[in-house]
Amino acid sequence: MQLVDRIEKRRFVGRELLLWLWFESEVFDGTRTTKDHGDVGLWLVRELSLSSGKEVTRIQGAAPALGRDAKEALLAGKLPERASFKVSMGEREAELTIKAETLGLSGVRLPTVLDDGDAPAPGELGSTAPTRARRRRTTVEEDADRERDEAALAFQERMSLAREIESLLEGLYAEFLALRLSPRWGSAVVPAMRTWASGGRVDAARYLRAQGPGARGGRGA
Repeated sequence: MQLVDRIEKRRFVGRELLLWLWFESEVFDGTRTTKDHGDVGLWLVRELSLSSGKEVTRIQGAAPALGRDAKEALLAGKLPERASFKVSMGEREAELTIKAETLGLSGVRLPTVLDDGDAPAPGELGSTAPTRARRRRTTVEEDADRERDEAALAFQERMSLAREIESLLEGLYAEFLALRLSPRWGSAVVPAMRTWASGGRVDAARYLRAQGPGARGGRGA
């Protein structure tokens, strides 16, 4: 089999991954518990595109997956081809868009995580006692050095968050593949997805139990 043919035969994997992430983000009320990252917020925002052949449904808005159009597109046989998610890790949030065809990321929005507007000036160390050093005006060179240091720190923290998000997505993808290649996909996940897509309620605890004991180690309902 040629490489192009192998790619075409496996193109559905990315679509099913996006569908699974969307499904579980709603079943677990926007909170996923992972072994390596603990509780992580994950829900759809901004954009959701579903397609089947040349028919495409594009939905935009603050919560694009919650309207009738999204589920109606699923029931018509369309699968997600592009979806935007918000990821919340502790007090830090980011947004990103996943393209099913390549599993590539785009539109990554990282927060400005460094905000020291209320931090004490150099020499203060939180003290309120007046000192000569605190009243001294800084020079242009000192201001420039401080701005460079702050920019470098902000960049490092943003890159740290980007690496955490990358690690989280890799973990979720590994979890999805293990589930997709197991009998539990057909016996537990697909029936629950059908109920959910039809507008029915999926009990999170029951959904996990249907996958068998220890099937989702480190996950919570």
